[in-house]
Amino acid sequence: MRETLQKIKKYVTSKDFVSNVLFILLLIFLRLTVLGNYSVPTGSMNPTILEGDKFFANKLAYGFGIKFGAFNMVVKQEFINWSTPRRGDVIAFMFPEDEQIDYTKRVVGVAGDRIMVKDKRLYVNGKEMPLRPLEAKDFKKYKVENLDEYLFFEEDLEGVKHVVQHSFRPSDLENYPEITVPKGYVFAMGDNRDNSSDSRVWGLLPVKNITGKLVVRWYSNVPGQIFNARLSRIGLIK
Repeated sequence: MRETLQKIKKYVTSKDFVSNVLFILLLIFLRLTVLGNYSVPTGSMNPTILEGDKFFANKLAYGFGIKFGAFNMVVKQEFINWSTPRRGDVIAFMFPEDEQIDYTKRVVGVAGDRIMVKDKRLYVNGKEMPLRPLEAKDFKKYKVENLDEYLFFEEDLEGVKHVVQHSFRPSDLENYPEITVPKGYVFAMGDNRDNSSDSRVWGLLPVKNITGKLVVRWYSNVPGQIFNARLSRIGLIK
């Protein structure tokens, strides 16, 4: 025991200890301010993001700050902002109703936009966002699955083209009355349009809750099977 304590004391007073502590603190700082690592447990962003997808988010996409919710503590400190979320951005954020939980959705409306959903169609400022049914040649590009269970479309969100899926069945989410997005908020929706808890359910998303923009899917596995990789899904988030 005495010998062990002497070894610990020697290590704590060594240069290695100081450098290792500084390295760990740097990693924590980068994790909080630069690069976020997230995984998705639900299917609300299918088919863009599937359950089991793991991705990095750029926390410097819109500004510099420290935002996190953990251990019953919430920090939302912004130091400087140099950009704002744009329509089409896939974002990570602290869920407004429980800021200990991280969510991911797509921004479909920004401050000043009028947003409406009618018969499963998205309208921005009175204009219907075009939907093009996916063809066979598009399936590989968008990595879609469950072709017998859903209808897949390429949505053109004011120049940002991405894929959404609709259920064959009626949904409580297929209609939403027009709302104007106020300053400091965005309207967020899941790409799985008929099965997503988003701004149509819990309201507008405060910009201050946004922690980053998703940039790359670094790994994907079949849910519950960490070593059963879906390597074809690795790549940039669209």
